[in-house]
Amino acid sequence: MRYVLAVVSEKNAGFDWTQEWPHLVISPQAAAEQVRDGDLVGTSLPEPTAFLYALAERNDLNDVAVFVPAPRKGGAAIGTNPRLELRAPFLTQILREAGAHAELIPVRLEDWGRFAVRNPPRVACVQVGTPLPDGTVPPGSAIAGNDALVRRARRTSDLVFGLVNPVVPYIHGDSFRVEDFDALIHVPLRGSMPIFDERTPPSNLDPFIGALDELIPNGATVQSGVGGLTEVALARLTHKTDLGIHTEVMCQGLMDLMKSGAATNRLKTVFPDKTVFTIALPETFDFLNDNPDCHIVPAHVALNHQQISANRDMRCVNGALEIDLWGQVNSEMINGVQHSGVGGALDFLRGCQMSESAMSIHLMPATARGGTASRIVPQIGTNAVTATRYDVDVVVTEFGIARLQDASVRQKAERLIAIAHPDHQEELKDAAQRMGIC
Repeated sequence: MRYVLAVVSEKNAGFDWTQEWPHLVISPQAAAEQVRDGDLVGTSLPEPTAFLYALAERNDLNDVAVFVPAPRKGGAAIGTNPRLELRAPFLTQILREAGAHAELIPVRLEDWGRFAVRNPPRVACVQVGTPLPDGTVPPGSAIAGNDALVRRARRTSDLVFGLVNPVVPYIHGDSFRVEDFDALIHVPLRGSMPIFDERTPPSNLDPFIGALDELIPNGATVQSGVGGLTEVALARLTHKTDLGIHTEVMCQGLMDLMKSGAATNRLKTVFPDKTVFTIALPETFDFLNDNPDCHIVPAHVALNHQQISANRDMRCVNGALEIDLWGQVNSEMINGVQHSGVGGALDFLRGCQMSESAMSIHLMPATARGGTASRIVPQIGTNAVTATRYDVDVVVTEFGIARLQDASVRQKAERLIAIAHPDHQEELKDAAQRMGIC
């Protein structure tokens, strides 16, 4: 994932928001000083790093929990302060490298906003873009559940801070107002961190591209998981016509589909003529900046199951770590240890279940650990089940396509064994017999 430099919107040329609203300007340290014993602190995706660093420096707090949706360096600093409790629905490589502890909160991305309403923080801090002269505060590179942190009904002592990131683009769509915030944090940022961990796709993409070509018709609306196989394979469908995009994360692969002309949104039924998303990755910033064809919306809109199902020929393309012979998918744990989180994948799966024309697709290399371990396993054991056998439509490996929707238990197992690596098929057949499936 590339590191990107500042994107400067022409809408802000020559305008200094700190001079227009000096009474709102606050430092990260002054904002962090507002946190008191017993507080629940809510933060945004992407994380407001400078605020989290300042909060992590405090050693005088007790019984303080900090919710960070996708922790990076600031979240890791919170997670290494023994006086603070880090809570997160999505764990990251940065946390593991820092040896930081986080309490996992299993919550779907579509539900992040309602989570904030059910568990209201007394202090909230969200990252935003540079305020505009008319008082508009763009959301920056993501809204996700941030809208609920800002707009929810507040108690008398509640505080909401916006951390202004001057390097994020101006993206059309939902936005805030300066009066929504108790103060705006000014930090001289010079760059932006990627939100998710970098992942490497397999070297042999052709079978996956061929499968997607078969499964995704012209005019379909597509969603892609972030990074690695799903995004890279989907980006190769540049020969398609009039694709639409309704997704969780605007990433490199989907941007490439737009640039190639394959994704025009011309035939979309929900947000027609617009690419819709709730999070943007840094590699898309230049493309998104003041682009009227792209629209950012809150997670409860982008990942709303009915909105997803209403899209024309919806095709949701996500990855998986393993799938068992029952048709259950694990997308977030390795060897019983939480690796990431569910994000919005489950929301798109469930949205697809509500439409006769939609299809959810899991892309997955057949093996792991250099071919020694099959990703198709007899039964998911110590890992959690992310998607049940009632949710999974289609699974693709480099050895073929397994269509699982409406299949019997025996058919699911047989079809999955058929797309496993040949070196592992016999042991899977034996396991299926022992389990009484086949």
